Amino acid sequence: MSGSAPKYTVADLLPRIQQNIDNMEYPAAYAFCSKALELDPTNAEILEITGQVEMELERFAEAREHLLAAIHQSPESGYSKYMYLGQLSVEKEAIAAFEKGVDLMLKEHAAAPAGSDDHIMLAAKIASALCSMTEIYLTDLCFEPDAESRCEEYLSKAQQISPETPEVYQLLASVRLSQMRNDDAASALQQSMALWMNKEFGDPAIPIYDSRLSLVRLLLELEMFEQAFTVLEGLQKENDQVVDLWYLYGWAYYCLGEDEQRSPEERQGHWEDARDCLETAVKLFHVIGSDDQAMFEHAQELIASINSVVPPSAPEEEVEVNDEIDSDDDDDAMEM
Repeated sequence: MSGSAPKYTVADLLPRIQQNIDNMEYPAAYAFCSKALELDPTNAEILEITGQVEMELERFAEAREHLLAAIHQSPESGYSKYMYLGQLSVEKEAIAAFEKGVDLMLKEHAAAPAGSDDHIMLAAKIASALCSMTEIYLTDLCFEPDAESRCEEYLSKAQQISPETPEVYQLLASVRLSQMRNDDAASALQQSMALWMNKEFGDPAIPIYDSRLSLVRLLLELEMFEQAFTVLEGLQKENDQVVDLWYLYGWAYYCLGEDEQRSPEERQGHWEDARDCLETAVKLFHVIGSDDQAMFEHAQELIASINSVVPPSAPEEEVEVNDEIDSDDDDDAMEM
């Protein structure tokens, strides 16, 4: 009897796909996905997982095609495919995808025992999806006549279902700023920070690094400098090799130097601190790069502005930016 290749079933391939996804071995996962689709091209689960892997591989057109096929096969179960499709879509198409996903999550949330891990997890995911929808109406759909009411509706629902999610109140602050309601924006930020500021490092309640950078931008816009420096110091301890971190440090000190109510000595000191931070941002930009060219140019403009008022001291020996900036020295330099 002649030998033949081993015969796999979709059930055999699913654990292999998931294992490779867990190990971030996406090309290998994709190979198993392709084999599974050959065996069962209308399997909704395989279609969705294939789309997920293709998103990781930046094969967005194929991912969209497979997610839509998964939705066609199973439109009323499985919220995650709608969340993925929302990420691949824009404007009202994205809103429609997120809305359907939220509807399905709400049904699962209602069926889960109150206080259970699933109940809490689904609440957080629903709030996150509602925040994504709000951001679309703050940006791409901001000129729609119902944009403001949509933002209010989504954030109100998010607060009701997941009142412990900092992202909700931070986004609410952005909405209030767009409405020129600065006091309400500041109150929303205080509410957001109160949910995590006293948590130990690594606590899942602490927002991700990029979210906290966005928080600093909002704090600076509202001239909440003390809170901004507190957040920046935490970010610095976590990872000090980030261009945005030092740019925001510099921008904060620059703003303090612009305060005419302070003494000339204080203003000069703040400008000098701003220059040190901005120069670090520029050095890091050259070493590790950044997608934000405008931020880099603004940092250079601020340095030039400071130099016109507070000339730099005699040049010292150049210190290379390496993998480890001396945190103790930086902490000393960051004193207000």
